[in-house]
This record gives sequence, structure tokens and C-alpha cells, in this order.
Amino acid sequence: MRVVRSIVAGALIAGAAAVFTSLGAGSASAVAVTPLSGGVQVDLSPADTAWVHQTRFGLTVAGLPHPSAASFGQALDAAAAVSSSVPNGRVTFTVYGPFDQLNGTMLALQ
Repeated sequence: MRVVRSIVAGALIAGAAAVFTSLGAGSASAVAVTPLSGGVQVDLSPADTAWVHQTRFGLTVAGLPHPSAASFGQALDAAAAVSSSVPNGRVTFTVYGPFDQLNGTMLALQ
């Protein structure tokens, strides 16, 4: 059962990344996903940051069956709220580690 939950969580995270990519595909400032050694960096555009804030997308992420999902989702919503309150504010985050031990950073940028 644990393997099934990991596969489902992985599929949902991949789906979330696809949603971010497709949201930014129509604009000049699309979501940027940069591979890093042992992880990935994701930079949301100001429009995508506003969408995350308006839809409270972090709550959806927080519901994923992963130990890091709740804290990541809450941090994503909080960072999007702060960044959306200023013109051209955006969120950037990094994720490192094996799937079962993810860690990283999240920044709200102006």
C-alpha cells in the first residue's frame, strides 16, 4: 500500500508541475524549471504566483499523501500571498533529495 501511495503522490506532483508549465506556456514569463544537482528549482511568474494565491493551490498540495506535502503547501500559499501583495511579486522554490525525504527552500520575491 505504501508503494501505491508513493506512486500516486509522485503522479500528483508531476501533474502539479505540468499545470504550472501549461499556465506559463501562453505568457512571455512562463514558469521556469531548472534542474539542480540532486534537485530542481522552480520560479513562478508574477501571474502564476497570483493564480496560486487566488486559488489557494497550496491547500491542494498540502493534501497529498507525502510527509512534506503539508508544510510545502502551507509555505507555498504563504509565499504566494506575500508576493501577490506587491507589483511583480513572485515565488521561487527549490526541492532536493530522494522522493521520500524531500527538503528545500521557498522564497517570496518582489
